[in-house]
Amino acid sequence: MTEFINILIQSNTLNFLITTGLIIFLLSKLNIREKLQSIADEIKSYVETAENEKNDAQKKLDIINGKIQKLPDVIERIKKSTENSVKNYENKIHKDIEEEKKDISHNAERIFKLETKNFKNKLTDLLSEKSVEAARENAVKQLKGNRELHNHYIDIAIDELDRINL
Repeated sequence: MTEFINILIQSNTLNFLITTGLIIFLLSKLNIREKLQSIADEIKSYVETAENEKNDAQKKLDIINGKIQKLPDVIERIKKSTENSVKNYENKIHKDIEEEKKDISHNAERIFKLETKNFKNKLTDLLSEKSVEAARENAVKQLKGNRELHNHYIDIAIDELDRINL
């Protein structure tokens, strides 16, 4: 047996057994298995969290893709709505312009008639005044030229004054 111990001491087997024993002793004291299990659980938790976040992100991506697929229809509806609004505004503006044209035309016609009436009144007044002046001048001229006519009118005036009773 001494020989066996000598061979054991001289060979690396003893060193291997001592090292293995120390490793086993250290492993049992350091609770490496529990720590590895804890790290594995933590990694598993991170992986589950990452999976959940990936699933949430996928759901959000699906929702966004759904909205993107509906986007051409939404754009088309907005475009049609905008075109309808523009047409409505255009029609309203044309209608307003036509009403304004009619109002302006009626006002211009009314003002023209009023100015024509004023012109006619002024012309009538002027013609009446000139006619009266011409008649007066003619009457004076005839009375100056015809003394008998002058006396005749004086007699008529005196007769009229005699008829008045005071």
